[in-house]
Amino acid sequence: MRKRLTGTVITVILIILCAGCFYGCNDEPWFDDCRSEKPDYHYIGDGENKRQATFLLELREPTDESEKNDGDKYFHSKIDGKLIADWEVPMYGNTIYESVKKFFEYRDDNFSFRLEQRRFYMFSKCTLSDGTKYDLETVYIAVNGVYAKCANYQSILGDDGIAGTQDDVKTVVLVYRGWLY
Repeated sequence: MRKRLTGTVITVILIILCAGCFYGCNDEPWFDDCRSEKPDYHYIGDGENKRQATFLLELREPTDESEKNDGDKYFHSKIDGKLIADWEVPMYGNTIYESVKKFFEYRDDNFSFRLEQRRFYMFSKCTLSDGTKYDLETVYIAVNGVYAKCANYQSILGDDGIAGTQDDVKTVVLVYRGWLY
């Protein structure tokens, strides 16, 4: 009797979890991914000197030269390839994901993201205003010159959480087909 009851309870819990996943998992991470609960724009300075905090987002071609940094499993292209396009993105929320998503919300050119392992968003596609499309599944991402795994964990304000300081994101480079598998 006890085994049957335990089996029934486990089955009911699994059904509830599965139903919740199919009906309630609208492509959101299951865990905290560092995004802001109440995202807003960040500013630097006061009064007449007040200006919006921004970072540079670059989409670049891969180079013929490659490198492998400490901890990398595969070689990747250097990040100084030919510039395809660049944007000055206002800092919004806490993460690169939030800033890029908001910036491209109503533009002709845009980026889309793919939820990976229910934990983080990866850059997935880029469409330029002229209609040129880039599949970013093998994009190499560098933030301030250092490899960055994903967009929604990367803080735009650095460790201190204050806009306009040295540890803010300055440049995000996406190297098209940058991972050399």
